[in-house]
Amino acid sequence: MKKLYLTAVLMLLASPVFAEEVDIPLFEEDTPNLGRQSKPQDNIVLTPDELPDVRVQLGSNKIKPEQPRKAPQATNAPTDVNTEPEQPINRRPIQLGERMSKEQSDKMSQQLSDEIQRYQEAQARQELEKAIKEAQQKKEAAERAELAKTTTEKMPDSLLDLFGKTQDVRAFDVSGFELGMTPAEVVEVAQNQRYAIVRVEHGIPLHRTSLYEHRCRQAQVHRPNDLQSCIIEQAKEDEVYYVSSMTLEKPSTAEKMQILFSSMATDNTAYKIYYENEGDNSLNFTRKNLAKKIRRRDAFWKLIYDTYGAPDDRENMVWGDPQTAYMRVAMQGSNYNAYIILEDREPHDQDYIDATEQKEDLRYKHPFTFAADPDAEDED
Repeated sequence: MKKLYLTAVLMLLASPVFAEEVDIPLFEEDTPNLGRQSKPQDNIVLTPDELPDVRVQLGSNKIKPEQPRKAPQATNAPTDVNTEPEQPINRRPIQLGERMSKEQSDKMSQQLSDEIQRYQEAQARQELEKAIKEAQQKKEAAERAELAKTTTEKMPDSLLDLFGKTQDVRAFDVSGFELGMTPAEVVEVAQNQRYAIVRVEHGIPLHRTSLYEHRCRQAQVHRPNDLQSCIIEQAKEDEVYYVSSMTLEKPSTAEKMQILFSSMATDNTAYKIYYENEGDNSLNFTRKNLAKKIRRRDAFWKLIYDTYGAPDDRENMVWGDPQTAYMRVAMQGSNYNAYIILEDREPHDQDYIDATEQKEDLRYKHPFTFAADPDAEDED
C-alpha cells in the first residue's frame, strides 16, 4: 500500500516535457539548384582530386581533359629523333602511364637506361668469353696435332726401339723343344721327353697345290683320293712336300704340344711351338680343392720366372719382340689352364714371300688352241 501512495506522489510531482521543432535545411543554399530554377551544368568531373582534372561535357559524348599530360621522355633518348607537332589526344581510357608523376617517369627512364646498359655489358662479356674459348680450342687442337705428329715420327718399329734390347727367345726351349729344329730333331726330343707323336701333317707351298691339281685334271684324274695322291706325287717330285705340323701329347701330365714347321724354302724348321697344360676340371671350390688350384698356379708362375726370367712386357706377359721373335705366357680359367706360345715370325714371312715370287714361274696349260702358246714354245 505504501508503494502505491509513493508512486502516485511521484506522478503528481513530475512535469511534462514537449519536443520542439528543429529547422534543418536540406540544401546549403536557400534556393536549391533544382527544377525550373536550377542552373544547368555544362560538365561533370570524373576524376578524384589527386588525378588530372577530366570533365565530361554535358550534351556531348566527348571527354576533354583540361590539363593534358605530356608523355615522359627518356633521359638517354637519341638526339636525332624526329620532332612532330603535338597530336590531339585520342578519346580512349586513361592509361596507367599517363597517371604517373614526372618523378616516377624519370625514375623509370633511368631504370630502363640502366637495364639496357647492363644488357649490353652482358652481351659484350659473352662475346668476349666466346672468343677466348674459341681461341683456347684452336690452341689445344694445334697442340694435339703437333703432339700426334711428334708421336708418329717417334713411333718405334719394334719393342727393341721402345724398351731397348729385349731377350732373345730363339734361345728358349719348352720341354726341350726349340725354335729352328727340324722334324727329325723334334722326333728325337719327343722320345727323350716321353711325348707321344699323335699326328703329323704335311704341306705344299702356296700356289703349287692349285697348279698340281690343274695338271692332274688335265691327265683325267678326278676321283678325290686319286686326285690327292696325284698332287702329293708331283710335290714330292719337285721336292716341295714337307712336314708342316706335328702334335705331341703326354697323358700322364695332361700336357699337349703342337709344333709348326716352315717350308723347304726356309729349310723346313720349327717356327712356332704351342704348349698347353689343362688343369683338373673335377675340382670344385671347396677349401681343400681351392688350395690345390692355388698351389698349381703358384708352381707354374714360379717355374716360368725361374726358367725365363722377368718378361719384357709385364702387362701382356711377353718375352722378346712380338714383331720378330717372342714368347707369350698365360694361365686362364677356373681350372688354371696353362699356355705358352714360342714363335719366330721371320721363317713364316719368308715362306710367303718365296711362294709369291715362285707364282710368276708357274705355267698353266690353257684350253685355247686358236693360236700358238708362247709359254709352250719357251718350254720347248
